[in-house]
Amino acid sequence: MTSVSAHLRPSSIGPAPAPAASPWSPWSAAWTTQAALLTSRPDARVTVTPAAGGPPGFSYPATADIQVDADLIGDPEIADPCRPGHRSKVPVAYGVLLHECAHVIHSKWDPPPTVAPVVREAALLLEESRIEGRYRDTRSRDRRWLRRAVTSIIDPADTPTDTKWSAAYAAGLLLARVDAKILYSGDVREPRRAITKVLGRKLIRGLRAIWREAHTVGDTDTTRMIELGERWCRLLGIDPTVTPSLPADDAATSAIAAAIAGALDAILTNPADAPEPAGNGPRADGPGIHVDTDTPITWAERDARDAERQAANRLTALLRRARHREPARTREPSSAPPGRLRTRAAVTLAAQRASGAIPTAQPWQRTVRRPVPDPELTVGILIDASGSMEDFAKPMSSAAWIIAQAATRAGATSATLAYGDRITVLIPPGRRPAKVRDMRADAGTERFVEACAEADRLLHLSTPGTGRLLVVVSDGHYVNPDESQATITRLHHAGCAVLWLAPDNKGWPSRVYDNTTTVTVDDPTTCMNLIGQAAIDALTRA
Repeated sequence: MTSVSAHLRPSSIGPAPAPAASPWSPWSAAWTTQAALLTSRPDARVTVTPAAGGPPGFSYPATADIQVDADLIGDPEIADPCRPGHRSKVPVAYGVLLHECAHVIHSKWDPPPTVAPVVREAALLLEESRIEGRYRDTRSRDRRWLRRAVTSIIDPADTPTDTKWSAAYAAGLLLARVDAKILYSGDVREPRRAITKVLGRKLIRGLRAIWREAHTVGDTDTTRMIELGERWCRLLGIDPTVTPSLPADDAATSAIAAAIAGALDAILTNPADAPEPAGNGPRADGPGIHVDTDTPITWAERDARDAERQAANRLTALLRRARHREPARTREPSSAPPGRLRTRAAVTLAAQRASGAIPTAQPWQRTVRRPVPDPELTVGILIDASGSMEDFAKPMSSAAWIIAQAATRAGATSATLAYGDRITVLIPPGRRPAKVRDMRADAGTERFVEACAEADRLLHLSTPGTGRLLVVVSDGHYVNPDESQATITRLHHAGCAVLWLAPDNKGWPSRVYDNTTTVTVDDPTTCMNLIGQAAIDALTRA
């Protein structure tokens, strides 16, 4: 395609005329039925026909008309489109269908005619990842098809030169889809490097804040999308009233275009978008064990810094204090001092002795202190390694080491797990971490519910009888927030305290869940008192 607007036709334009009967009619009919189900629009209509050099797909949200390029399928006899299995035979084409369905569902705003062309282009660029992210929120398993569709929707020729506009445009097409959890961070590693060379990290952070904000905009909020388009232009130093003049160089002259082309080829052949495995949940049986089969969580080991060791020492002392119980005091009668004399018992004892009876009265009462065993403490640590935590990767790795180190030194039972596309047991119960593992937060999703289930299996967090604390390091932006909240609530009702450490990121505020103690932190070495108090609260309720 030559621009993102080719995907989305304004609602003021009528649908294209239906083509005559063709070999593609069964595909059109089958995908029309599918689109009606996905969009909840009985009037939806899909036309599969050769695009003759046009875009791979486009849609009219107002009328729910969609067109998909038949050349993406190739042979109409390749599969029966009425059977679900046909999708694996035509993953790119089916992904384009879902992309256009996402437009029909979520693109309910039109740029006004008075908007400058460059602002309109920027706003529609932001719309691409916004609608895919919204669609994935409700149909996360369709992510694999949307990821494949990117190889057709994005054309390296869209970035003909290594200018700021072209680099930012590529960032909006590729990097924004990582935050929308459509692409994996590993998919865009090379394009990210090429884009960063042109824009610099500071400018990329500014653009990222804009597209992240766009991901939160409602489907009908035209004003806000246009404002974000204007911010995009101003951040790039472009006058919103003037369309930038871009050289028409060949894509091969652009390092960014070459990186994009290589990335798209890799996506077509990378099996990382395999369907999620069926079953009753993940399993783990040792350190560094990945309990399912998607993109692995990786890290680099290093020695702990002085500040981290000092923070671990402070937290160890707090946890020991939290576990310590004062000796129990009980009052016991005694026949001899020391103690407090009870007059009535003394008179009884004197009478017993005077009558020659065996003395049984105990006139003295003393306080006896008996040691009380320290209650058991169990600490589970869950680390979010999804792409939205990328800027917080080093602090979260530091927090994981500090808490795990302190918990084991204080005699608590602990385990540390990282969760993204995979659930990885970083530190199993009973082991103390020797080195800090600086993790890479580049996963395409976050399997929080399954991570909680695995932590519960390892540590029995939902079983009464001990003090239990679950520490979660995450921004809380999840595909299924309702399921996540239900999991937290179940643990809370079972007596497990939940401490949530959220990144201090003003441009991408963390989600706050009920039944948690949520703390916003920038440096985990400064919040040890809060973690220690949460442990005390957990033991108090045990």
